[in-house]
Parts: sequence; C-alpha cells; structure tokens
Amino acid sequence: MRYRIDFHVHTENSPDAFGSLTEISKFARRRGIDAVAVADHNRLTIEGVQEVDGVSFIPAIELRTFAGHVVCLLPKKRFDLTMAYHDPTKQIHEAGGYVIWAHPFDLNIMRRHRKTIDADAVEVFNSASFPFRTSSRKAFMLAEGLGIPKVAGSDAHMPKNVGLCYVEVEASSLHEAISETFRGRGMPHGQARPLTDFIRLNMLRLAKMKF
Repeated sequence: MRYRIDFHVHTENSPDAFGSLTEISKFARRRGIDAVAVADHNRLTIEGVQEVDGVSFIPAIELRTFAGHVVCLLPKKRFDLTMAYHDPTKQIHEAGGYVIWAHPFDLNIMRRHRKTIDADAVEVFNSASFPFRTSSRKAFMLAEGLGIPKVAGSDAHMPKNVGLCYVEVEASSLHEAISETFRGRGMPHGQARPLTDFIRLNMLRLAKMKF
C-alpha cells in the first residue's frame, strides 16, 4: 500500500492557526492524504494515533529551540519543553519520538547553527517557506550533507493548505510507513502555499487577535 503523510499541520489549538480535526480531515481526503501529523506549537494536542473520517492523525509537537524549529513526532511520553529548547534531540529521544528539523532556512539564525541539531530527518518541503524553491533546494542539500532522511510537511495553519507537502512511501501499515520514511525510503513532494492564502491567513489572525 502507498501512504501519503503530511508531517507538519497545525490545528485551532495553535494560537495562530484554524481548523478542527474534522475540517482538516476533509481537505486531507481531497488531496489523497492518508495521515497528518498534528504539530501544534509547544502543545501535544493528541496522544496516540487517532482516525477521523478515514484520515489518521499522528501526535506531534512543534518546538522553538535555540537553533530553530523542531517537530517532535510520535513522543511516547511528555517531556520538559524548557529543557527541549536547549537540547531538543536528547529530550525528544528520551521521550521515544523522532526529531524533524523544520523549515531550516527560514531564518538566518538557523543557518548559523544548522549543524547543532542532531535530527532524524530534515523537512525539505514546507509550503510556508519563502522563497519556496530556494529554501527547499538548500534543505535538500542540508539533508544530503548530513546523510539523513528527507520529510515534507505543509505547515498548514488553515485546513485548505493540508497536503500541499507530503511524503509518499510504500508500507503495509501507518507505523511501518513512518518507520520506512525515517529509514530514508520515503519520497517527499511539495508546492508553495498560494499568496492569496498567506493574505487570508494573516487577515484571520488579525481578526482573532481582536477577540
């Protein structure tokens, strides 16, 4: 079976994002996405894999660290977020999760410290990265240079953007698909978020701040 997994999606539980699991599931199905990693900011929204309307939701959390953003995928237990800021790999691995270096070329600070995160994979496609082609090319080069697997995530903050970036991998189950991806056997795909969606998202954020 061929799985398509979007490894980086936000829900309404992130302060700058919108959409429930049900809404996200609807748009995921439209793009043929089988599974979505719920990576809300500094928050583990779900515990354990859940299925909503035929789409699997994988627990994850996006962390801000001293060297950029990291997605912790499938942690088996909670961990100290403050400690993770300084040593994300140690905290995430002790919690049994995978370390994904998210959008590594969005900020200059990430470029200066790019070798300080001992990641399990690099997010080579992120639909919110700008400029998309340049960021993606450099992320590919980083993953190749480090000799670690490549993943992709839409970084969707609105349900309609789910599935713009994903990994395609052959496996007999979701857990095998995740394992195969982190063995480097997944194929990342991606496209940039439309400019109109950037504008729409920022308008929604401004409206949200007023209430």
